[in-house]
Amino acid sequence: MAMFFRSLLYRIIFGKEGTIMLAMLWAQKIIYAENEEAARALYNRVPRLLKAQVDEILRECGGFDWLIG
Repeated sequence: MAMFFRSLLYRIIFGKEGTIMLAMLWAQKIIYAENEEAARALYNRVPRLLKAQVDEILRECGGFDWLIG
């Protein structure tokens, strides 16, 4: 129930494309991390609802297969 309201709040605040924007921001932080450990730590902090979109963005960028698994 709480996840529904959280998702609804994201859509109200950020609009329809809000989740894509948030996923892009997380992916950018991971891409520009200082080292592999920092990238892995950031990836582990990605919210569950955004994980699929972040994975897709990282696959498109290439070179992050070691992180995605």
